[in-house]
Amino acid sequence: MKISRRDLSSSYFSSGLQGSALWNRYFCLVILISSAVSFGNFFVGVAFSYWVVDMGGSNGTFGLIHGLYSFLIMLARPVTGWLADNGDRRKTFVFSCVVYVSSMILMLISPYFGLFVALRLIQGAGTGGASTIITTSSYDYIPPSKMDKGIGYISLFGSIIHAVTPALSVGTYNTGGPAALVIWSAAATALGVALSWLVVFRTPKEPKKFSIKEVFNLGVLFEKRSIKPALVMAFSLNLGLGANTFIVLYGRSLGIGNPGWYSTISAAGLLIVRLILDKVRTNEVFPRKRIYLAFATFVANLVCLALCKNIYMFFAAAVLWSVTFGILMPSFTSMVIKAAPADRRGAATSTAGVSSDVGMILGSTLGGFIVDGLGYPALFAVVIAPVILCCIAYRLFIDGKFKSWEEQEVSNAEKTETAR
Repeated sequence: MKISRRDLSSSYFSSGLQGSALWNRYFCLVILISSAVSFGNFFVGVAFSYWVVDMGGSNGTFGLIHGLYSFLIMLARPVTGWLADNGDRRKTFVFSCVVYVSSMILMLISPYFGLFVALRLIQGAGTGGASTIITTSSYDYIPPSKMDKGIGYISLFGSIIHAVTPALSVGTYNTGGPAALVIWSAAATALGVALSWLVVFRTPKEPKKFSIKEVFNLGVLFEKRSIKPALVMAFSLNLGLGANTFIVLYGRSLGIGNPGWYSTISAAGLLIVRLILDKVRTNEVFPRKRIYLAFATFVANLVCLALCKNIYMFFAAAVLWSVTFGILMPSFTSMVIKAAPADRRGAATSTAGVSSDVGMILGSTLGGFIVDGLGYPALFAVVIAPVILCCIAYRLFIDGKFKSWEEQEVSNAEKTETAR
């Protein structure tokens, strides 16, 4: 089934995509846009720890800045999610990218460290806006029956970007300093904005005017049906991602020449995991054994990092992380999106984003102080406990109990019919 521009702009169209191919034109374009913007953001983010430390900051300072940066991303998500459901997505995306790039350029020429930090936080708001819009839009071009696979490929491309970027980012910083980082990041973001003009963004049936009262109504901002999987993902996977912001510095302390290879190995493993999962046939929507296996490899990854003594254990942890991320990210994200109706996907995306940001903020902010006080190994040892608790929470509250929005509607209809 071919997707026309008219079909996309006329209404909310989840049912209209049912018979279309996964790799349709707009899905491919949105993945390219997302990859360009992610590359621009991550390219600066990877070497940002070097930038802060070289300016006189400590590990704790970097962790605090990164935590506050993530907090600004988190604050931007609900507002952007509302705009994704009720406003003009293209304008919001372009504006967010402009905020991101302009803040970054001003950071480069900032004469004061305090101003530098403030600009980094403003940049976080731009990042939160751009990523929420493009992530929400990507789900619109995935046929409902292929949502899990589509999200899996979105995660894969994001991980490939994260794999290619670290080694290039660290090398660029070592040779060209912060200015080189800014140039690469701005160029990638500009490419994403240019490509966005080739996409027809979904528009609401009845656009609403921006209202502070409505925008900050928690019932509107967040999708309650998506909260359970979002919270489990936040305090396990995203808490781990927050701790992983110290991977580069940890590798540096172990004497590894370019610790960015950790992400490269993880992405290579993720590609293999994705290909294997595509070949495995199962009747279960969210296979129980896969998710429990992923929690097990997660704990093994943290144990490897906590006991890491050499490059071999460091890279073994990277392989284990690829299995963890390759299974948990698409599984829980798919639950978050499928739990909500199509016209609430912006709210569902912001619910997942805010929950995940909280996990990353805790991982990076507290991680900085743990590293300063107890060292890198202690950080990864501490994360083991919440991961195990999240596995237990998944077993008690989600496993066997989750229902997609369509399944909820069918169940409600059956109950109504029975009552009659």
